[in-house]
Amino acid sequence: MKNPILNSFEALESCYDQLMSWCDVLQAIADFLPCHIDESLCCRISGGLIPLLLTTHQLEERSISPALGLIMEVEELADARERRYAGRLFDHDAAQHVVFTLETLSEGRCRLSWEAVGYQLRSFFCSLRRHIKSEQEIIRLLQRAMEDEPVSRSPNVTAQAETA
Repeated sequence: MKNPILNSFEALESCYDQLMSWCDVLQAIADFLPCHIDESLCCRISGGLIPLLLTTHQLEERSISPALGLIMEVEELADARERRYAGRLFDHDAAQHVVFTLETLSEGRCRLSWEAVGYQLRSFFCSLRRHIKSEQEIIRLLQRAMEDEPVSRSPNVTAQAETA
């Protein structure tokens, strides 16, 4: 039987792939401002970005957070969870601003300068790429730790991590 946490990692990686693709698209939008605004693309991203980000954050919370005890000392867990939570809040807030900007761009009523739009998009996708790379590194460390851990210990570590 396959480890359910590892299955969650696969779903999470799929979300990360989609988010990274959208980062590439946002970069292309920023690079081509003000020359070309693809309204349908802006609408598609603005309609799907927040739900995808929320799904990704939920998967991170379900699959990564409980397993952090495999790679961190108990004393580090609270700070790590707090930092990760703050990062997710920042990502969500920034995504809301990007969605609003994309919606106003697609409707031709954006009040931001082209430079401000480009800066906002770049700030968001650079931050999101860093977040994803960081989480992927944590996943790699967890996978290595799970390979080294006896199967019988994993649920205990998960239970300890949840109560910490």
